Amino acid sequence: MPEKKRVPPWERAQLSFTLAERRRLRKVEENERPGKARLLDLEENRKRLAEIRKHFCPDCQRYIRSDQLAKEEQKVGEEQGFCKCARNNPKT
Repeated sequence: MPEKKRVPPWERAQLSFTLAERRRLRKVEENERPGKARLLDLEENRKRLAEIRKHFCPDCQRYIRSDQLAKEEQKVGEEQGFCKCARNNPKT
């Protein structure tokens, strides 16, 4: 029966530290990588952003006053000011 080789304590500590470091790095990589749930969130955010851009002036980067704006967008528009460009505000 083969004998087990005795591992010195400093080598055991170094091995333990190395394994803990690998686990920590793997966990960091997993946290940085977008998971399936995050990919769904990203897709939802892309759709919301596309919807918001429909009500956004490309010139002055402000909301165009409209009855179609959501409550939050209406609030932001009131706080930051709505678009005052000539093409979005026809004078009647």
